[in-house]
Amino acid sequence: MLRLPCPLLLAVGLLWGPLVGCGGGDTPPEVDAGPLPPDAGPPDAGPPDAGPLDRVPPIVTAHAPADGAVAVPPDRRIELVFSEPMQTQEGLLQLRPETAFPDNGRVKVRPQDWDAAGRQVSFAFPGGLPLETEVTVTASQFLDVAGNPLPTAFTFRFTVNDGQPPRVTATTPSEGASRVPLDTAQVSFTFNEPMDPLVGSLRTQGGLTLGPATWTSALVLTAPITSPLVNNGQYAVRLEGFRNVHGQAFSGGPTLGDGKLDFGTGPDLTPPTVVSASPAEGSLDVVSENTSRVVLTFSEPMKKTVGKAELVDGATRTVLTPQWTPDGFIVSYAVMFLRPNASLGIALSGFQDAVGNALDPKPYLGNGMLDFKTVPDHTRPYLESSTPVDGAQDVYPAEVYLTGGNPATGLRKRFTFFFSEPMNSSVTRVTLHESANPDLFRTFNGTWSADRRTLTVTITPVATGQLPLVGTREYYVNLTALQDAEGNPLETTFPGPGGDGRVEFFTQWDLPYLDHACAHALSANPVAVTATASYSGSTPRTDTLHSHYRVTLPGGNGSFTGSTRLRLGLDRLLYAFMSQNVPLEVSVPASGAVLEVLYEPAPPACDALTHMATFRVTANEDVRARFGPIPAQTFQFVLEED
Repeated sequence: MLRLPCPLLLAVGLLWGPLVGCGGGDTPPEVDAGPLPPDAGPPDAGPPDAGPLDRVPPIVTAHAPADGAVAVPPDRRIELVFSEPMQTQEGLLQLRPETAFPDNGRVKVRPQDWDAAGRQVSFAFPGGLPLETEVTVTASQFLDVAGNPLPTAFTFRFTVNDGQPPRVTATTPSEGASRVPLDTAQVSFTFNEPMDPLVGSLRTQGGLTLGPATWTSALVLTAPITSPLVNNGQYAVRLEGFRNVHGQAFSGGPTLGDGKLDFGTGPDLTPPTVVSASPAEGSLDVVSENTSRVVLTFSEPMKKTVGKAELVDGATRTVLTPQWTPDGFIVSYAVMFLRPNASLGIALSGFQDAVGNALDPKPYLGNGMLDFKTVPDHTRPYLESSTPVDGAQDVYPAEVYLTGGNPATGLRKRFTFFFSEPMNSSVTRVTLHESANPDLFRTFNGTWSADRRTLTVTITPVATGQLPLVGTREYYVNLTALQDAEGNPLETTFPGPGGDGRVEFFTQWDLPYLDHACAHALSANPVAVTATASYSGSTPRTDTLHSHYRVTLPGGNGSFTGSTRLRLGLDRLLYAFMSQNVPLEVSVPASGAVLEVLYEPAPPACDALTHMATFRVTANEDVRARFGPIPAQTFQFVLEED
């Protein structure tokens, strides 16, 4: 409906008075006024085509500082952002505590406080916000351009800092610390206000290396130490580019002063300790067969030249030989064949770290000894190796040795058997069998070595003038009667040579002339001969059969060669048995003919003769024997004939 102004109604009333009343009296009959004017829209909608009326109140969509913010710089502006354009001459801030602000904290908005869009208003405080104070801001009386007010007063709070740059209030290690432990795991910095986690870096000095820094809270920054600290080290960590959440740059003072954390480790006064051992301290189930070494690990590098470890077994104490790792942290000791079913220990004394601090045994060892107990031994021993080896096909049937009596030399054959663990030394009996007649055997008692792992058996001839073993015959030695120190019998199903408890072998032909030469080499004093560099009539003779010669060769610089002279008669097969590998050339000076020489290692009849040369002379004339070159100046040989 069209609403008419009051003056117009008055004029109409004067003109149509008899027909329209302003009120009271009877209502006259309605007059047909014709059609109604066009619909102008709802009441109060403004002129035609103005759109709907704005009845939506504005709201605050953002503000600064944030609600609950701390460490706000005193020069910070207070800002409000609204959801729509506002009337720039309307609005009030009430700040509390009122006494900390001019006009009791009442701030009336001004047009110049707004941005061009009329949505953001900013308030500056030339005197600064009150230091170390919680400020409460209440915004009210703000109107949007349509005149709609805020639904309710808008309130938020923040705390102003002390007006100083952000700073560190505590560190780990402490600033200036001089005896920082070497095992310090990290550095940390605690700030007095929240910091920006996206900026800042740590720069180290003194060889210190740090891992990635991490903010554990808005106030605390930590970084792991990834390089080992050393004694008497001086280190520093400088803080660069840090700022608080409000963008204010970090200041070193007063805790750090120069902006960096300084600390040192000082001299090493910490005693070393044992941190682990194998077997472990107090072990009750150590298996002797599986424990060949005791290993100790220390807390720091140790002095390798001091310290003694003893294996304690009841009243018996055995000093052990150390084997250190290059870094000095770990030492190990060979402890083969610990006594089974026994309480044992490794006693330590005199150990020091690299700078001389004495070992503190209590943290791990308690009484200063590594204590452990072994379990009973139920493992059978087995043959590890032997001489001859099981299955050998070239065993020489005799050895020539000095008897120490008359005759000066004799014949024997010695066998050795090496076992996997100490054996019962009271059991020494083995039997020698011919494989073709196993029921016919000879019995021998061997001799045990000091460690009870090696049994030496000496095979002697059945009768004088016979060999200990017959040539070209198959034998075996039966070891199955032997047992270990705990009484466990020898293993007879172990894979490998001798695993059945028997060592089988085959003998080669005996060489009587080699046995004879060994007797001379062992019992006869050698005849000294000096060979000549060139052959002549004055070249010395070495042609006496069965003689033991010691020949000195001319030469120098590790190469010696010389000649001797032989005259041995017609058609004779000769053997020169030598004490070492000496090349031999035999020639006839008169004709220049060079005789054929067969040179080979000698069978092991004795240690005195290791090589043999075989040659034949066919005429009763002088023969030249040229020895060398060899690196040694002297050697010995015995001349024999077939």
